[in-house]
Amino acid sequence: MDEGFILSNKYRRAIFDELASGETNIDRIAKKHRIIQRIAIKVANDFIEGGILEKKEGKYLFTKDGEKLAETIRG
Repeated sequence: MDEGFILSNKYRRAIFDELASGETNIDRIAKKHRIIQRIAIKVANDFIEGGILEKKEGKYLFTKDGEKLAETIRG
């Protein structure tokens, strides 16, 4: 997964930024940004399929690749 895929969509960008800031709960992210929960979960699943996110014990966490991508995007 590349940064263009994330930056090209406002929902992906908002969710990615929140995850990069340390938030691990998709429901809280969805409520904060007024994103429909189903869309937020779809974005999170896309990130999981892309190899940048994993779900552990109900929390969404970056993989090593996700952490590298977050550093690149956040500059």
